[in-house]
Amino acid sequence: MRRYRRFISLLAALIFVIAGFLWAREQYVVPIIMYHRIDEDAGVSRISVSPESFKRQMYFLKGHNYNVVRLEDLPELLSSGKIPRRTIAITFDDGYENNYTDAYPVLKELGLPATIFISPALIGTEGYLRWDQVIEMSESGVISIGSHAMTHAYLPALPEQRLDIEISDSKRAIEGHIRKEVPSFSYPVGAFNDYVRGKVRAAGYKIAVATNPGKHYPKHDLFAMKRLRISMTSDSLLVFWIETSGFYTWIKEHRDED
Repeated sequence: MRRYRRFISLLAALIFVIAGFLWAREQYVVPIIMYHRIDEDAGVSRISVSPESFKRQMYFLKGHNYNVVRLEDLPELLSSGKIPRRTIAITFDDGYENNYTDAYPVLKELGLPATIFISPALIGTEGYLRWDQVIEMSESGVISIGSHAMTHAYLPALPEQRLDIEISDSKRAIEGHIRKEVPSFSYPVGAFNDYVRGKVRAAGYKIAVATNPGKHYPKHDLFAMKRLRISMTSDSLLVFWIETSGFYTWIKEHRDED
């Protein structure tokens, strides 16, 4: 009788472990981390990360054998259903010049690919990248260039003709400078609707990223991929590890209100 009870207890524990594993696998979202500015304003700006913190985070990914992939490679990985452990993609929004001066050297040194989303109308203005910097990074083999719309406009509020300029014309403008396909798009301020999403898909992009559309939205919609904003709270590598685990999106969506 005792042996029977022991067997039942072990079986129940095994079922519990398997059920937990299957549940966790369903909650997993490939982490796409999002940076903006790499500068010393982290104490006053939610979109800034200090150069020192950024460097530590990149060395953490490298040292812990993360599978850092190009954003445009995710569609194939997701369709295969075979995503290597610790897969992650690195992105930057807005195209600030400090992406070139403070982030790019670290990424190049470590051989970590990343995508920088730019708005062509802002290139060359104060604080933003210049075209020669964009081209240099694109030709390095480390940095992919994506579109962040032509003028960084709020897309859901725009009429169709203006949307075409923001979405399609920005793609052609960037491609005309870097002489490469631009496969990825980032919705300014993460804002989109079904119509905007359809326009992005029709324009020929392979993947588009938002921020966090919410827990009721598909976790791996190729034209509204969820991302995690990295800020001063990620100065702690423990926090950064949690955020890059693949399960933080689930935590955040159930912690925050829709």
